[in-house]
Amino acid sequence: MERSSGTSHLDDVTRNLATLSIAPGSSLGGATASLRIPGPIDEYFIGHTRPSGTGFKYNPQVNTNVRKTFNRLARAYRWGDSRRDEEKEKFFEAIDAEFTKRFGDGSDLTTWQWLVGLFGYDDDEIPTSLTKCKKILSELYINIYDFLHYCRRMNITKEDGVKRDLRFLSKASLNELRVYSKSRNLLYPLDLARGNVLRGFLVHMFG
Repeated sequence: MERSSGTSHLDDVTRNLATLSIAPGSSLGGATASLRIPGPIDEYFIGHTRPSGTGFKYNPQVNTNVRKTFNRLARAYRWGDSRRDEEKEKFFEAIDAEFTKRFGDGSDLTTWQWLVGLFGYDDDEIPTSLTKCKKILSELYINIYDFLHYCRRMNITKEDGVKRDLRFLSKASLNELRVYSKSRNLLYPLDLARGNVLRGFLVHMFG
């Protein structure tokens, strides 16, 4: 029953979910509606949605950090430590898959050039070397949950072609990022990251 309910809800979301995104070359007043197909994170949460009126509810249109949504899910189901750890690993896998689906698999230079361009670099400043692109990104102190939350809220994908400047997401130092991430439990285990793009943003939080 739970799976059937989740599948039905996913179908509804696919049909009805629309978000506002800025059209290429437009001003802030030129927002256009575009269909946002549910990604791996949406599918994970939708798969745990119970029948209406009881337990956990999930609305992909609500702009809540996905880590907070997972905590709410765990409380709704009253998971013990063992089950929570099991589900947390599935949640991490969904985040990994979301990064790959949204930003590419990181196997080509154009992906990394596009990522560098998201952080205020003009076209003539973006390196033509994959190694140099990764170095630039490694010098940014970005919490991956904040980055993903903003990209989901603004419907940012590699294909959208809209220039942005997301430097405001970067902390001033690695230590500041560590303190911020630990205090809010916004951590992702390095050993579970499989996607190249996700791994490119992760840093050692302890040490």
